[in-house]
Amino acid sequence: MMKLSYQQVNNLIELSFATVDDTLGCDGCLELMDQFAQAELDNTIIPKTLEAVRIHLEQCKCCKDEYEALMIALREVQ
Repeated sequence: MMKLSYQQVNNLIELSFATVDDTLGCDGCLELMDQFAQAELDNTIIPKTLEAVRIHLEQCKCCKDEYEALMIALREVQ
């Protein structure tokens, strides 16, 4: 049996806590992204109903890129 070092065990524990269940998916994220972006632009508290968007954006590079492009466009028209 292979023994793990203290650092390896610590890294595994940190990774397990960093993993969040992303049940929204890309399609759901894209459907709610405009509402999430508007809340961010208005500097309001993100409603719990949109918290799944934040979680998804933290885990999905494609959607995060879309979100960043949307924010750039929205800031330009304000």
